[in-house]
Amino acid sequence: MEFTLLFLAASIVMLVAWHGSRALALGLYAAAMIACVATYLHHATDTLKLSF
Repeated sequence: MEFTLLFLAASIVMLVAWHGSRALALGLYAAAMIACVATYLHHATDTLKLSF
């Protein structure tokens, strides 16, 4: 679900960058990148259940 939201956020950023102001697009891009890093760190710290 969170990856769908990240994709939607990236799509919104691209639409704003195409039609909106540059400052708004840069702000939304920074917010989307922070969300991407937070999602990555959330999943990167999960322990793997390996059975070998």
